[in-house]
Amino acid sequence: MIDKLEPNAIKGYLKQFNSPSNPVLARLIKEHAERTDIIPCIGEEAADFIYWLVRLINAKEVIEFGSCIGYSTIVIGGAVKANGGHLTSIEIAKNHYLEAVRNVKEIGLSDYVSVINGDAKIEFEKMSGPFDFIMQDSLKSLYPVMLENCIEKLRAGGVMIADDTLFLPTGKPEKFAASMDTYNKLVFTDSRLISTIMPIGDGLTVSFKK
Repeated sequence: MIDKLEPNAIKGYLKQFNSPSNPVLARLIKEHAERTDIIPCIGEEAADFIYWLVRLINAKEVIEFGSCIGYSTIVIGGAVKANGGHLTSIEIAKNHYLEAVRNVKEIGLSDYVSVINGDAKIEFEKMSGPFDFIMQDSLKSLYPVMLENCIEKLRAGGVMIADDTLFLPTGKPEKFAASMDTYNKLVFTDSRLISTIMPIGDGLTVSFKK
């Protein structure tokens, strides 16, 4: 019987099974850890899980809200390429958008990934869908606001993932955590969805549309 979990030991054990990081992703992880002008990326554990899930459901029409400099965009883009599909990623910050475009091009995914510079809510309203997979990692206050549109444009059997959804129990600032808590309550009480929360990184809420 395990009396106490050792997070570092678990991470060390899991590391040997993680997908090997290519040079571009390795550089981006390092940048996210060292730069002060960007937020932390989803991390390798979340990246492995998301890649696996996109492949599992054979997602071809995929959208991501919040590219930053392209770490998660490249991870999802690689899975979409293997599925023979296409990823559209939306980033509001012009400087981050330009970096994401360069990084996607450097790794050779430009034919499978389109990065748009704009507000996620506004740009998504222009799109018709349906989408097989939605990755929500935009401005935290937009999570609850965009939810209904996301559900409507997600195909039956499709999956939606929201990042950073354990902000409340992990003690993150209230101005961010409140939106995450609201989002979780909404997806768990919506009869159209089956949801769960994965304790990976700062939390991944995974919702399956019936």
